[in-house]
Amino acid sequence: MNKALIRKSIKDYFSLVFTTTKSYKIVTVVGLLFNLVLTVSILQAVVTEQHQYTAIIVRAALDGLWFFLMTHLFVRTYLKYKIVSSALSWQKIWRFLVFIFIICFIALAGTLGIGQIEMLKFTDINGFQLTNDEGVLQFDMSKLNFLSLIIFNSYIVFLGWAIVYLFWYQQMNRRKVQKEMHHAQIQQLTNQLNPHFLFNAFNSIRALIYEDQDKAADTVTQLSELFRTHLHAHLKATSSMDEEWQVCSRYLTIEGIRLEERLQLGVTIEDDLLTQKIPTLTLLTLVENAIKHGISPNSEPGKIMISATKIDNKRWQLMVGNSINKPSQADGTNTGMKNVKQRLALMFGNKYDWHQTKTDSYFDVKMELPLA
Repeated sequence: MNKALIRKSIKDYFSLVFTTTKSYKIVTVVGLLFNLVLTVSILQAVVTEQHQYTAIIVRAALDGLWFFLMTHLFVRTYLKYKIVSSALSWQKIWRFLVFIFIICFIALAGTLGIGQIEMLKFTDINGFQLTNDEGVLQFDMSKLNFLSLIIFNSYIVFLGWAIVYLFWYQQMNRRKVQKEMHHAQIQQLTNQLNPHFLFNAFNSIRALIYEDQDKAADTVTQLSELFRTHLHAHLKATSSMDEEWQVCSRYLTIEGIRLEERLQLGVTIEDDLLTQKIPTLTLLTLVENAIKHGISPNSEPGKIMISATKIDNKRWQLMVGNSINKPSQADGTNTGMKNVKQRLALMFGNKYDWHQTKTDSYFDVKMELPLA
């Protein structure tokens, strides 16, 4: 084995040791506390003097720490480096079982070493005796048999820990894959909106060319700025409300040049909701729909209302509404709205609510979303 390979192996080992998830850390801390309580309760059976309680707590803490080091530094790294990283085989299983057997001897050596600390000698497993109430020895067990029993119990504990860890790791990995798949699905649906957006934007410029060439030129400038922002935004499956509003406000500026006084806005976005995440281009899609079906078909002024407000400390509401002066003659397949609902379902599951209200003079969409 050359030096480069040795260095790489050492680097990979320490990378595995120091790379842990938040849930793993929480479970480890809870496990150490549980072990401390359990060990203290068991060792209390051998306490004869009050001052020994401190020694019992120290012994329990050291045993728990030693078990953590064995599982984290050796068992966990072996599982991640040798088992879960490649296809499983019987040869790998047998090697792992032998590895656990070796770990048991190392763990036993550490346990015996802890028992040699002066203040902890009365907790040394070599000093345990099984007696009745009169102090008479119940039965005799050789030291070899006693240590063999401890190794057997340790083997079961380490093997059980490994099985639980593998099950937990597979569950976490499955959730991660599902999350990545949802992310990819949301991204795919987001990308489908790009041609739809381009079509609407160029239609606006096309109409202006015949009406006012100066306004058309100004619109092209605004459009280039919008595309620059839009290109950065659509690379992500989700965006903050602040990012959504930046893209949407540029689009409204372009439409405002074309529609002039026919487009009136009412915007209320609470500051503490600007960091809330929603599927990218959600707000733009709803505003496009409002202009296409509510404002553009009318010669009279119309209004678009946009609001983002808190409902309570767990939910918030995003609303986009528009006035209706006469029915829209624009063709539409409702693709944009369906797209938004699909992406909301992928992102929030059943934790969101969608409400549409339509009257002769008004239409709005309200989404109730969980606060992050």
